[in-house]
Amino acid sequence: MNAAIDQEWVELIATAKQQGLTIEEIKDFLQTEAEGSHKQKTG
Repeated sequence: MNAAIDQEWVELIATAKQQGLTIEEIKDFLQTEAEGSHKQKTG
């Protein structure tokens, strides 16, 4: 199952890059989403 999930992440990031996002923008987005998700669970 990890291989399937890993492949989905590879495809997701490749698509984001094709759309013109930088790796830094992708990281920033994921970090923001993780923080928002954490706040919802604890808030």
